[in-house]
Amino acid sequence: MKTKLLLLILFSFLLTGCSKMQLEDFKNKTPEFIPQEYFNGSMTAYGLVKDRSGKIIRTFKGTLVGSWDENGVGTLDEKFVYDDGEKLTRVWTLKPTGEKSFDATAGDIVGTAKMEALGNTVMIDYVMTVPYKGTTIDISVKDWLHLQEDGVIINHSKMKKFGFTVGELVITIIKDFP
Repeated sequence: MKTKLLLLILFSFLLTGCSKMQLEDFKNKTPEFIPQEYFNGSMTAYGLVKDRSGKIIRTFKGTLVGSWDENGVGTLDEKFVYDDGEKLTRVWTLKPTGEKSFDATAGDIVGTAKMEALGNTVMIDYVMTVPYKGTTIDISVKDWLHLQEDGVIINHSKMKKFGFTVGELVITIIKDFP
């Protein structure tokens, strides 16, 4: 009986380990997400923050403005206002490392984030410094941005510390059209 239970648990871990989402999963999905096109101009974001149990603990609205210079380097200026009145500004610098890959940096990002686009999806993998109980901690973040029809992005992010999920973000980004 113990052997069967052990094998069942081991098999469950193997299955969940194999089901991890990969950027390659979105290779043939449309519309094609081209960061230089989408992150150019004004956008509006609406989001929520969940704690590790899935409870919504904050909501926010943001304005994003993207631009690109003659060398192909992008700037994404994000300004967020949370439901408790807190304001946050983050300015990303996106340096191309390939046709649809970038090294991304910002003031609260530790080192350099890796950003890649494939199909209708952009994935950004980074470590962020966040305030926590009067000090700061570094958390690992994996952002998944999926471009939908009509220029809408559905963004979901897992935030982890020591490999354990400590929170999630869900954001809808809408391209502002003149």
